[in-house]
Amino acid sequence: MDTVTILRDLWRMRSAVVMIALLALIAGTAVIYKISVPPALESRRYEVGIATARILVDTPSSQVVEVAPKGSDSLGIRANLLASLMVDGVVKAAIAQRAGLEPRKLVAITETATEPSPVAKPPSRRDFVLKTRVVTNTDGGQLPIIEIDAQAPDRAGAARLGAAAIAGLRDYLDSKAARQRIADANRLHVTGLGAPQATVETRGPSATLAIVLAIVIFAFGCLGILAIFALGRSWRAASEREELEDEAATAESALHPVDDPVDDSIDDWFADQPRPALVAPASGDVTPREHDKPRAKSL
Repeated sequence: MDTVTILRDLWRMRSAVVMIALLALIAGTAVIYKISVPPALESRRYEVGIATARILVDTPSSQVVEVAPKGSDSLGIRANLLASLMVDGVVKAAIAQRAGLEPRKLVAITETATEPSPVAKPPSRRDFVLKTRVVTNTDGGQLPIIEIDAQAPDRAGAARLGAAAIAGLRDYLDSKAARQRIADANRLHVTGLGAPQATVETRGPSATLAIVLAIVIFAFGCLGILAIFALGRSWRAASEREELEDEAATAESALHPVDDPVDDSIDDWFADQPRPALVAPASGDVTPREHDKPRAKSL
């Protein structure tokens, strides 16, 4: 099918092409915007503040010259446990208090391998979210480092939540050690590896995705129209071909008529009738007829 034929077919069905274009435009718009109440278009793309921080879980004597201080072999397991404690209970409440939030307004998720925390629904753009995980080495071994991802509606809120996570975990460990009357030299220390790094992140579907979706819908719609035209064109061609074949057969029969077959019913009737028997005449009754007599030879 050449380009001219395609354009002519689409022009004949230009109303359907316009409807497909509108449908593609609506689909592309629905990817980027959603209808809110009261009726209004609300963009699905939004910006949130993201802050990352790392916490080192340290032994009391690690700052001394000892190469392998006592208890260093279990620091990875302790870091894993602390990362799980930060998303629930007392530690979560301490972090929320440091960030100036109510504990119920803080969505805390852990991604540790031993105890992943389930989430009822994905967090929205207005939620304060805290994610914790333990850093691993190339062999999969757990290191005594807890990585924190903090999300807030703005950049400042994310940085504040990241700093509150470090301070809240430290407050929890200090208060627990004080209740158990553990000396400062024997307490487990947590230290933030630098200030939380905060930035703004844009999330949601991109305009490129919407444009691609609209183009795909419009292309498939036009292909459907062309397929219908091609099917109708093939149907008409088949009908015309059958009509030409019928006309050719009619003309052939007119040029070369075929005799009607002989009706054999009469012959069959005669064949079925009984035939009369042949009776030979008596020998004394035979009288030769005049024309049967031999003629005399003339001299």
